[in-house]
Amino acid sequence: FDTIVMFGNNFGLFGTAQRARWLLRRFDGMVRADGRILAITLNPYDTTNPDHLAYQAANRARGRMSGQVRIRIRHRRIVGGWFDYLFVSPEELAEIVAGAGWRVGRLLRQDGAAVYAAVLEKAA
Repeated sequence: FDTIVMFGNNFGLFGTAQRARWLLRRFDGMVRADGRILAITLNPYDTTNPDHLAYQAANRARGRMSGQVRIRIRHRRIVGGWFDYLFVSPEELAEIVAGAGWRVGRLLRQDGAAVYAAVLEKAA
């Protein structure tokens, strides 16, 4: 592949930093030497909502990342299982991908928006 596309906040599907690094290492073998990943995520620190801030503080107290959320999907009578979903700051993103053979080539963000896109490139 040339490019892996993870739009729609799908970087969050990694769930944890450890799982992200494991999958990113696997992605390395799936794309060409000049391959890249296009990912969208949300900076969890871009909030003033007291509920969000309390959730983040509780996460840190339990040894979890601030932007690691536990969710499940519900549609009418169908309810899925609980799973982790990961939101990361640009700095956290850079740390995660650096440990897996990738680097942040470019960040794209609108002024005032918590959501941002990242172009990840293979590290040399």
